[in-house]
Amino acid sequence: MSKVIDINKSVYELCKEFPEIAPILSEMGFTDITKPGMLNTAGRFMTLSKGAMMKKIDLDSVKQKLQENGFEILEQAK
Repeated sequence: MSKVIDINKSVYELCKEFPEIAPILSEMGFTDITKPGMLNTAGRFMTLSKGAMMKKIDLDSVKQKLQENGFEILEQAK
């Protein structure tokens, strides 16, 4: 199965589709997704790019880490 991530999807959608992504993101600084309720609230509208900007995490580093963990990054203009 191909693990293709659309960075325009919400963190909630990505974690539901690929549960193994949550600990990877948490390790990179997206620690709020491990807090009870945060994934179900803020995670529903927060995308990886918005979250990276808010947490001051380099989006290219996030993409690279995800690729190192077997994910393919899909980027489409919105």
